[in-house]
Amino acid sequence: MLEFEPNSRMRKKMKAEVEIMNSNPAFNRLARDRETIGFDEVESEFQECERRGVRRLLVKKDRRYVAVIDYCLQNPTDSEAWISLFVVHRAHQGTGVAHEAYGELEALVWRSGRNRLRLAVHASNEAGLSFWRKKGFHSFKEVDIGGKPHYCLEKEL
Repeated sequence: MLEFEPNSRMRKKMKAEVEIMNSNPAFNRLARDRETIGFDEVESEFQECERRGVRRLLVKKDRRYVAVIDYCLQNPTDSEAWISLFVVHRAHQGTGVAHEAYGELEALVWRSGRNRLRLAVHASNEAGLSFWRKKGFHSFKEVDIGGKPHYCLEKEL
């Protein structure tokens, strides 16, 4: 069973997040144009999440942190629920953790009274696009974020 734990600026949790992110160098190349991140970037992301009202979660399985998820229930741009980050530790990819974590997140969003969930995926992230489409998401527009093409996907809950 998975547990969602609100992330904080505690050193232990920041270390876990850096480890999860750095286990995915291909994602970091897509998102940040380099393979690793540091504590300063995690701190900066905490501040940005707080500013935008984004909830930051660490996902635990068997007392180990296995994923990082950022989401908001009401994006200020369109008032919809959005996932802004969903990264599973490389060692836990292919084990069903992502499917289970997404299922629990979807239920949490639905219980919060939201009936639609959105996210953006790098256009070149074929694995990510495949995962989200299998979960029932479909494209509703294409956007440029930081000079990189993305597909905006949504799902009716």
